[in-house]
Amino acid sequence: MLKRICTFLMLLLPLCVCSQVKDFSKDEYNLITIYSNISRFATEEENLKNNKIFITILDSVLKIPESFHYAFNDLNIGKVTAPDQTFRIFTWFVVHTNGTYETFGVLQQYFKETNTVEIYHLQDFATSMKDPTMANCTPKFWYGATYYDIRAFKYDDVTTYVLLGWRPNTIYTQKKVIETFRFDKKGKPAFGHQILELKGKGYKKRIVFEYSSKQTMMLRYEKKKKMYVLDHIGPADARYEGIYEYYGPDFSIDGYKFKQGKLHYIPDIDLHSPRQKFSDYIPEKLKSKKKKEAESGL
Repeated sequence: MLKRICTFLMLLLPLCVCSQVKDFSKDEYNLITIYSNISRFATEEENLKNNKIFITILDSVLKIPESFHYAFNDLNIGKVTAPDQTFRIFTWFVVHTNGTYETFGVLQQYFKETNTVEIYHLQDFATSMKDPTMANCTPKFWYGATYYDIRAFKYDDVTTYVLLGWRPNTIYTQKKVIETFRFDKKGKPAFGHQILELKGKGYKKRIVFEYSSKQTMMLRYEKKKKMYVLDHIGPADARYEGIYEYYGPDFSIDGYKFKQGKLHYIPDIDLHSPRQKFSDYIPEKLKSKKKKEAESGL
């Protein structure tokens, strides 16, 4: 009889534990409310104040280990989780009154064995980097972008994560970014690893595409071909070479394929109906805020 009771209690214990898992929906609602107040229609002081509150709430929530398993599906900012469930990154941007944008981010690293987390705040230094394509970046010196995709590639027991991101930049141009990420020998986050081939310019640590804020650029991972596909970006006319507000897709498709530890550039990819949905460009939930601001004429 005693054995049966013990067995019953052992079966009941996991159900009790699950029922005690914290519900983060109220925290998510608070985050959504605060973030909705950050816009071009608010003053600089109000935006900075609300962003600070948003960061404080997000930081306090993400420091709770159980929060790693909460998806925050209704929070319309960039959210990507590593395929191996070891970390995830939250990213968003704030518009300044001078028309520029600043990106913010928080990396939540999860340790399954101990059910603990480590939090890193990402500080955007993109505008002060002399050569972003070759910069070694850390959470405190980060090329800011709102991430919408993450993949993991392994070669010689080294796992490299590739992130795709979007950066609104200015009222005239925007950017797409292919970023590389690893944990260093000390287990700390490190952005920028020289594995990305740039045609005619060797290998880079990240690739940045700048183009008109009035245009769209496809940059996504094509599962069937097991490669990244993207619009080739160029000036509308040769006389606009280097003036990126006149840059946009030229109707050709390029690619990147992972092989022997590097992402190799492949020009002129033949794709049938490469643009399948709006998310091939910029996720609408990330672009809606900038779109409203542009329509206002501010």
